[in-house]
Amino acid sequence: MEFRTDSLSARIRAARIGSGLSQTDLAKALNVNRATVGHWERELGFMPSIDHLHALSRVTCVSVSWLISGDTIADGGRPEGMRLQMEARMLTASRNLPISLLDNIVELMRSAERHI
Repeated sequence: MEFRTDSLSARIRAARIGSGLSQTDLAKALNVNRATVGHWERELGFMPSIDHLHALSRVTCVSVSWLISGDTIADGGRPEGMRLQMEARMLTASRNLPISLLDNIVELMRSAERHI
């Protein structure tokens, strides 16, 4: 999924969604009200403090520099770190799956790789 990243509010939203978090999840992780996250994600809303930007960076695995200015990012236009976070989520989710299912998933991924 492609996200707009031309403003701070759009980058905050892209980082949150890319991390698989709802506004409520992010608010809990940052110890702020859900409405606060909503304001940060609105074009004319208020901006987070530098402390909140650092916390956002840690929680969503993107750099503060990217959040603030949209500096060049890695991985085909996605916020840096998102791929590592997704791989970690896949690993965690796979721990309780039977080996036969994991084998099928790996084969599906290899097949998809050949078509990219």
